[in-house]
Amino acid sequence: MRLLSIKLLAGGMLACLTACAGAADLPAKPGSAVDFAAPHPQLACTPVELARLQSALAATGAVHAPVAARIRRADLALQRPLDFPPRGARHNQWYQCDACQAALETMPDGAHQCPLCRKKYKGDPYDDVVFGRRHAANQHDLLDCAWAYALTGERKYAEHARRLLIGYAERYAHYPRRGTTAWNLPYNHVTGGRLYDQTLSEASALVVFFAPAYDLMGDAAALSPADHRQIQDRLIRPMLDNIGRSWWNGGVGNWQSWHNAAMFWGGVLLRDPAWIERSLADPKNGFYFQMAHAVTADGMWHEGAWGYHFYALQALTWQAEGARRVGLDLWSAPALRAMFRLPFDCRMPDGQMPRFGDSVGSAPEKYPALMEAGRFNLPDLAGLAAALPENPVWETVLYGWSCGHSKKPMPALASRVFPAAGHVILRRGGATGLAAGMTFGPYGGAHGHLDKLGFVFYGFGRELGVDPGRAASQAYRLPIHKHWYKATISHNTITLDGRPQRPCTGALECFTNGAGYAAAVASASPWPGVRHRRLLLLTDEYLLVADDLSAVNRARFDWLYHQRADSLACAAAAAPAAPPVDIAGAVYLGNCRTGLTANAVQAVFQDDEIQTDLIMAGGVDTRVLAGDGPGRSVADRVPLVMAGRAGTSVWFAAAMAPARAGTPAGLQQVDAGRDAGGRLRVRVTSAAGGLTAIFGPRHLEVAD
Repeated sequence: MRLLSIKLLAGGMLACLTACAGAADLPAKPGSAVDFAAPHPQLACTPVELARLQSALAATGAVHAPVAARIRRADLALQRPLDFPPRGARHNQWYQCDACQAALETMPDGAHQCPLCRKKYKGDPYDDVVFGRRHAANQHDLLDCAWAYALTGERKYAEHARRLLIGYAERYAHYPRRGTTAWNLPYNHVTGGRLYDQTLSEASALVVFFAPAYDLMGDAAALSPADHRQIQDRLIRPMLDNIGRSWWNGGVGNWQSWHNAAMFWGGVLLRDPAWIERSLADPKNGFYFQMAHAVTADGMWHEGAWGYHFYALQALTWQAEGARRVGLDLWSAPALRAMFRLPFDCRMPDGQMPRFGDSVGSAPEKYPALMEAGRFNLPDLAGLAAALPENPVWETVLYGWSCGHSKKPMPALASRVFPAAGHVILRRGGATGLAAGMTFGPYGGAHGHLDKLGFVFYGFGRELGVDPGRAASQAYRLPIHKHWYKATISHNTITLDGRPQRPCTGALECFTNGAGYAAAVASASPWPGVRHRRLLLLTDEYLLVADDLSAVNRARFDWLYHQRADSLACAAAAAPAAPPVDIAGAVYLGNCRTGLTANAVQAVFQDDEIQTDLIMAGGVDTRVLAGDGPGRSVADRVPLVMAGRAGTSVWFAAAMAPARAGTPAGLQQVDAGRDAGGRLRVRVTSAAGGLTAIFGPRHLEVAD
């Protein structure tokens, strides 16, 4: 590691910063390296980039379209009357029915109605979530008009952008300061804001909209010296002061990534080196601190959720791009490069990332601006060319069409372990294209889930075995987030005596790519006195999941598997029943059927395209439940099978074999038991033959 010493102007203190190995050295005073006298725009684009956009606007064809579209949006903005909401915005997590825990719908009369119970909500915070949409529309109009002015020089765009900037400068201090909770006043005091109810959102708005718009307008005749003072002193500086006083989710938090980007962009615009240096060199929060401490060795953002990996990467990229345009190199940080590379190594057959933690379905293609920035600054990074948009977007033109026209197919990916992130991904080729991913690594904190040794399963290019991620409506404040999405019951793993896991870190014990299969064994201790060891073995036909559990005291273990399908048939669970009261989170289950058997458990997940046969080895008394639970929301139902067994030494062994609907089932039998040495021995028989797996502590044998 390289030590980088920087004297912070704000406070005059010498701070030693541990930077990523191989990252470029910053000047002793990074802020002093910025030419504050340079003409605007400085941050939103370079002169070369602005010229590219102007040339595309004057041209025809593909590169013209995204630039012309921005001018059209600016023209529409000129036709709309200014509309400033009376208050700042609230987080979308408020926009749900407290009783049904479903996202609300905005009615024509302005009320907010639950689509399930039809109850209507009024006032704050529901109105304020809708105010947020108006604020967002204003900010988009602001940025479109600022760009239109920079591209054309037409004063009408500058004047409209000025009215929006001045309008927010006049209102910011008068908007009430609020936080995201209804009761935690100290938290609100530290994390709240005026334009938004959290510093995270204010920092994002400053970086993405206000700062680039003001930068593009910096030399506009439409802005008088008094206008500049008002925008700087009553909007940008107060927003920075508010962001700078927040310590919540600092250090390695994604909040701090956005705070840092805001401090950098705001510091350049205010010509204040202290903000720039704080954003880069703060010894416990700055960019280089995050590069050294917030990213795993294999490139995963430490929170372990792909949604937040990309969210943090956006902030880091905004900061790196602002720095590049004023002459500072942040792109050479190895951790930043690794964050761009990792998603291409981890993507699943449907093109998305496994939905571990608080994610809703992430894929590189959903972030075209990010991919274009990465491709421009990291041109040698394999994989990025496969995620570029088919047609040029704004950033394609900004960085040069030569970077965007060479979209390539994704290279074939092999089974692989990501030890620091704590993920293992198994892949097979062939007609089924089966793949599975298991998470065994660090908990991930606020956006991690209690899902150790949980897995996802894919076949025929689509997701089969489901990890629900988080609710599409971001229901963080509601019980369903804690008791379903974050809890163990919603994941393809195991609960103990109906209790969710505790936060823990597991370990990978074995990984192998054999002839005709890929396999991994991982272990964890999600409860005191309990050891869980899980085998995932993937062939071209099926996924075998085998579990060996030991406990100091007798306990009941419930094995869970959720698969997206239209129907679920399970003969072992035939009796209609209420959701079990002895399992945490089971209140969210529906259409429950139960049964008790010592025979093999068989289930069929069926829809118009895919039929998946599941067989779990019998020989042990098993309480079986079939039903469904929430997916993207309480109304989106995903079928599940739960199998419960009790003892101090418990095992499960199940194989899932997907096939095209109407194809004869290939999976025939699964048998399991312990060998003389106490290891779990599993035999799977299918139409293609048989396979035996024997595993124990750091040991795996596989044979025909």
